[in-house]
Amino acid sequence: MHAFHIHYRNTQGTLMRILNAVSRRGIDLPYVQAEPAGHKHQVTLLLEVNPKQIGQLYRDWHAVVDVVDVRAGAPSKEIMDLTATWAGAPYPPASAGIPGDEASRAARA
Repeated sequence: MHAFHIHYRNTQGTLMRILNAVSRRGIDLPYVQAEPAGHKHQVTLLLEVNPKQIGQLYRDWHAVVDVVDVRAGAPSKEIMDLTATWAGAPYPPASAGIPGDEASRAARA
């Protein structure tokens, strides 16, 4: 696991372009935290990637106009503790729906 800290100017669409670089490669995002950091903003991502993917992500993130800095490192203990609690949470069944929602179900058929 690698923790990536990306500093960026909070302009329209910048965070989505940062996250799209990851989702486009089909990489899971077990931890994402975006927050203000001084006059800029920072997003922290925890990713399981290989060295080739790290290079690709760095290249994509640096190509985003409003990205100021990209750093990678080992994840902190707090991040790992948070992801451990979410990893054990069950996913809802795919067929779960809202009770009494037959009208929308009939519209989808």
